[in-house]
Amino acid sequence: MKIQLLFATLLFAACTPFAATTHMAKITVRVVDESGKPMTNVPVAAGYVDSFRSSADTWGFPEPYYKDIIVPTDKHGLAVITVYRAEQELYYSVSDYPGYYRENGSFTFKSARIGPWQPWNPTVQLVLEAIGVQVTGYAKRIINMAIPAQGKPLGYDLMAGDWVPPYGKGETPDFVFQFDTKITNYLTLTFSNEGDGIQFVASSGRGLQLPRLAPADAYESMLMKWDWMEHGTNNGRPFVKGYSNYHDNANYFFRVRTNKDTNGKIVSALYGYIRGDVSRNLEQGKIDLNYCLNPEPNSRNMEFAPNRNLLGKPSPFKQSP
Repeated sequence: MKIQLLFATLLFAACTPFAATTHMAKITVRVVDESGKPMTNVPVAAGYVDSFRSSADTWGFPEPYYKDIIVPTDKHGLAVITVYRAEQELYYSVSDYPGYYRENGSFTFKSARIGPWQPWNPTVQLVLEAIGVQVTGYAKRIINMAIPAQGKPLGYDLMAGDWVPPYGKGETPDFVFQFDTKITNYLTLTFSNEGDGIQFVASSGRGLQLPRLAPADAYESMLMKWDWMEHGTNNGRPFVKGYSNYHDNANYFFRVRTNKDTNGKIVSALYGYIRGDVSRNLEQGKIDLNYCLNPEPNSRNMEFAPNRNLLGKPSPFKQSP
């Protein structure tokens, strides 16, 4: 019986690619606030493989089933976590600590042919960012919005969440799009007022995906996105190759409704951000427009309340992932 059990165990391990990649691991997560002060009694979760399961969706082959182990930090801000079946990349997070944004991270172990993952018990750090004053703004998530016309400027009203006439019921052309297509698809985004503009910002990967404050300056008056398809042959075989300046990690801060005095100084303006790039499906004549606008003049606060939205629905965005 023991021999049969051992044989079955070895057969399962051989048939399960994940089984050979899980080992015991130990890690210490140090949780601090933005000033570097250790935080006590913060629940830190780490994922591990609880079991291997098969189903019709996996064609009968076992796949890992994950669970979390949760360990609170001690008075030094340390959570010492031991996982008995960990994959080489171990994920950990703090997702439900009052007054702070969610934060997560991962650690990739080097090796473990036999025995536990190495290095044994490395120390990693999570910095929790406090939730500040959250704004009730205008927020909208638009995926694959058809551009209603080509070759002419099209105004979009951020507060109305709609195109301006004749393509919608908006009133103020905060964004002015123009889509032109010949060999290359071009989309330009311009603005209605001197001083309006846009600038690129990458996601941080932290709890706050974007900075708390939009920049005060360095806004560009135009954003241009493009893509085109190359059709050709290679050794007699046809091919199609795409080119684009779409950016996977693009986000943008923008400034609109800018008013200046006679000396050219900005008197008032509205600030906001766009999450993600706008030109994911430009070749289809469609854009994404996922934005939040702070309606308070001159406020550059980019912390938006996740459950409040002046466009009438809960905000589809939150700063934390």
